[in-house]
Amino acid sequence: MDKTLLHNSRQWIGPAALVVFGVLAAVGISFLVHYLLFFGDDINPYQRALAAALVLPVVIAAPLLAYIGYSAETLRRLKRERNFAAAHDPSTEVLNGNAFTTLVERRRSVSISEAGRTFGALLILEAENARAINLNYGFRWGEESMRQIAALIRANVRRSDVVGRLSDREFGIFLPGATVEQARDVGERIRSAAASAAFLAEGEPVELTLDIGGVIFDDQIEFQGLMRIASEQLDMAKAKGADGFRLSALQPGEAGNERSGR
Repeated sequence: MDKTLLHNSRQWIGPAALVVFGVLAAVGISFLVHYLLFFGDDINPYQRALAAALVLPVVIAAPLLAYIGYSAETLRRLKRERNFAAAHDPSTEVLNGNAFTTLVERRRSVSISEAGRTFGALLILEAENARAINLNYGFRWGEESMRQIAALIRANVRRSDVVGRLSDREFGIFLPGATVEQARDVGERIRSAAASAAFLAEGEPVELTLDIGGVIFDDQIEFQGLMRIASEQLDMAKAKGADGFRLSALQPGEAGNERSGR
């Protein structure tokens, strides 16, 4: 307890010293201005008082207000940076898993059809050869490949879509209000862009390949249920002989079964 009080008291030493120094500086400046203004007899008392009233706020308040404004802007910038770091993957700068889950749940509540049902699509993308890149070229190049894939994803989705990194090799994309055709088009564009991307690891060209599993839903369903179905579709997309992209359309009745724990 005593150590805590001592630590807290030390934290106030700097601010207290600044206050004392600031007050002494303001008093000194005030004395100096008044001395200079009242030193001669060529200025009448009214003019002296008016000059003091104008000079003192400029000399004292202007630097103080500038410092306060700069400090406030610095605090706001640090807060933005802290909030961004807490919600985003530091390597790819897309949302991290927790932030992605939270934002998807919020967005689903506003993706309402005319019939009053929530609808949209959830895609899970896996970098098929990310592990091989890590083994052959090192972790740094593996992360570089994930950064390039993240950039390709952002370039092929709408501003309203949600992108997050779910694991070392997986990304999630939530497409609110998307139809089957729209979701498939987004997935195919991203796969095509990755396949044709010029990625060099230690100067050697490496093809970026993606497997995608997704689910189209047209009713309320828990996020974990969507993730489970999309993961199942991803596993089937990775199976031998598959084309690397599987999309399941979840019907309203099936959504009810998912909620009941089918």
